[in-house]
Amino acid sequence: MLSFLSPLFLFGAAAAAIPIVLHLLKREPEPRIEFPAVRLLKRAPVENTERHRLRELLLLALRVATLVLLALAFARPFMPSGAAASASGVTIVVLDTSYSLAAPGRFERAKQLAADAVQHAPAGDRVGVVTFSDEAQIAAKATEDRVLASSAINEATAGFGSTRYRAALSAASQALDGRKGHIVVVTDLQEGGWDVGDRASVPDGTRVDIVDVGALPENLAVTNVQPMPDRVVATVRNGGSKQRDVRAHLAIDGRPAGDATASIAAGQSADVVFAGSPKGTCAAVTVDDPDGIQPDNVRYAIVGRGGKATVGVVSATGDLATEAFYVQHALSTTYQPVALSGAKLASATDEQVASHVAILLLSTRNLERHGRELLTKYVQSGGGLLIAAGADVDGDVIADLLGQGTTLRVVTAPAGSNAQKPVGDRSLAPADFRHPIFRPFASNGAALGLVKFRTVSKIGGDGCQPIARFTSGDVAAIDCSAGDGRAIVVASDLDNRWNDFPLHATFVPFLHEAVQYVGAGRTHASEVLIADAPARLPRKPGIVTLAHNRTVALNVDPRESDPARLTTEEFQAAVTPMKMSAADKAQVAARQQEDSQHLWQYAIALMVLTLLVEGFIAARTA
Repeated sequence: MLSFLSPLFLFGAAAAAIPIVLHLLKREPEPRIEFPAVRLLKRAPVENTERHRLRELLLLALRVATLVLLALAFARPFMPSGAAASASGVTIVVLDTSYSLAAPGRFERAKQLAADAVQHAPAGDRVGVVTFSDEAQIAAKATEDRVLASSAINEATAGFGSTRYRAALSAASQALDGRKGHIVVVTDLQEGGWDVGDRASVPDGTRVDIVDVGALPENLAVTNVQPMPDRVVATVRNGGSKQRDVRAHLAIDGRPAGDATASIAAGQSADVVFAGSPKGTCAAVTVDDPDGIQPDNVRYAIVGRGGKATVGVVSATGDLATEAFYVQHALSTTYQPVALSGAKLASATDEQVASHVAILLLSTRNLERHGRELLTKYVQSGGGLLIAAGADVDGDVIADLLGQGTTLRVVTAPAGSNAQKPVGDRSLAPADFRHPIFRPFASNGAALGLVKFRTVSKIGGDGCQPIARFTSGDVAAIDCSAGDGRAIVVASDLDNRWNDFPLHATFVPFLHEAVQYVGAGRTHASEVLIADAPARLPRKPGIVTLAHNRTVALNVDPRESDPARLTTEEFQAAVTPMKMSAADKAQVAARQQEDSQHLWQYAIALMVLTLLVEGFIAARTA
């Protein structure tokens, strides 16, 4: 009995009615014509009408058969058999290609173990290969041809990524196509391969075996490079079991710039200092470690960045010490505040504004049209704005600051108005502690209630969502989207004039979370790990250029150099079977049988032959 994997495609066979209808429409009664000169008929060729009709019927049958065979092929027919579903198993060999296997001879051993797993797979099993580091790829789909699997293993290379077991097992489960089978993971059991709380699911009944490549060799790793105005400091970790004397080398823009030595105890890290002011753009520190892991022997850094992202702070005159004292000191623990003003923005360029991870707008004084357009372009292209609607912010000036489609409505209380007079202090009440800027306060929400707001503005905006209110019921903060960026508007100032927020311990974390949230669309760190780099960049360490012509150091993840390892039992504990319903199991069994029979290929071949015959007969009939 014939079954179909995708029976709905059989409805496509209804298209076979089209040539039948066209054939019937062409059947018109032939007109009767009288010829007075019979002698003319004797010279005319006589066509065999019966033969012509048979050819037309044959052509009709061939065209109908072509459409039926096409629908049949798409429906994926197969002959169901109870034994077919269990006739063959599937073995997926998962090969670790993270850089912890890049020590001399180490990856060759891993490939040999993977090749042995292919050769020892049960007879009749289809075998596939998955390679993984922080990402996983199906290098060879599961087939009965083991040469393909062996070739995929031979072509694999150890890269610069770090170990991620969840990605590996997810890809292996995909390669199994929902069927139970056998997964063989060839790895060095890096403890960092599982993040805290990580788990991976495999099809129910699938056996997962671990083939251990072995512990890391004695290894040195450069885990951090920090250029400073008068020196370059590199952190080197000794992952081995004995104390080692380390010799490190500094290069600036590819030119040798000094050597340094240090003695590092087993399992410890130490700083290696290169004295002298680094002059250039790129610093690279390498250590001599020919027998250890090679990719972590070098690390790059951008000179002059100080490691801190910049935040532009727009005040009335640009004097942050006077006009943004609390904001400046709160930001400086993590960011580098950069003073801006309306006058500075009037002559600034797009590139200068785009260099900041976020911009805090504390004043609109002297903010002319060019400056407003720069801020609009900035937020539309993915930048973040934090607006404090205090006395120095004019609602009319910032009304269209977020671009078309979002109109801000800010009404500040003028000096001497009733709003400036004591009417009872207001407290802050977040609408939802799950919002990113309030998440750190979820366990102690009462701390925000200690802040007293004496004067507030009325705020709103099209496409903006209130994220906090005052105890008076007025909106305290709104979250607005604008193009690829976002903005947070706070209905008071941040400089201790309208409230005492800067005097509370919650001010610094609130400001940091707000800057991090609005600036999430732009990554302005001077270093990017290979796992986090955009796909267009090469997956190897070095100096690369991102969007907005921003240069960053692309480095390996230092956690991969950690010698800590898992046991096989700890690895297995993070793997859970994925239960399947009876319907899912039946579907998987049907797909497995159809894959092994490939009847659709015969239907396609027969359809092509039918088209060739139809074309030949049609040419003879014309």
